[in-house]
Amino acid sequence: MTTYTIDPGARVLWCLRRRASDVRCVAFVGPNVVEVQVLQERDLVLKELFPSETAAMGWADEYRDRLKQHGWHDSPDQRSPSSAA
Repeated sequence: MTTYTIDPGARVLWCLRRRASDVRCVAFVGPNVVEVQVLQERDLVLKELFPSETAAMGWADEYRDRLKQHGWHDSPDQRSPSSAA
């Protein structure tokens, strides 16, 4: 798996893998906006802004589900803080 450097204050929401490629979804929660980034390897694929963390997490979950429908699967060494809750 590719090693990522995550900025302080950012949170990895999920990690998926297909063949030799990795995709991660990262959230940056600010005082007035939540930014969600989807990165494939080290490249920024998509960036979305949301007014609330609830809206951002809902969008991220739907995006992950769409990727899974196209053959992506949970990364074997994913350490998702949300799965521990």
